[in-house]
Amino acid sequence: MFTEEENTKRITDGGPSSYYDFPPSWTTLNDYIEYKSENQWGKHSFHLGNITKASCRWGDKEGTNLEYDSKKIIYSGLRILQQEVGQTVVREYLETLLNDNQFGGETKDEQ
Repeated sequence: MFTEEENTKRITDGGPSSYYDFPPSWTTLNDYIEYKSENQWGKHSFHLGNITKASCRWGDKEGTNLEYDSKKIIYSGLRILQQEVGQTVVREYLETLLNDNQFGGETKDEQ
């Protein structure tokens, strides 16, 4: 298994890569999240952990639904983006998405 630094610098051919392999000692999603938190995610650990959990349980957690899981993923992703680029850039990005025709906004011809 390669170190995190080796994985980020490694050029692959699109086939199997060692960063997809889990050590035999990992038995739960928590093992994965804890490893990533300690070795890669850093200050984003809380939100990336939430994204990972919401993705893995996708629609299976009692009392929630796909809308809940989707919002959890989006919220945590936006919090990470805000940590990286600040609130102003996040707000501008959201406005850009809302105005995109994929989300019912104006098309380029209507602007």
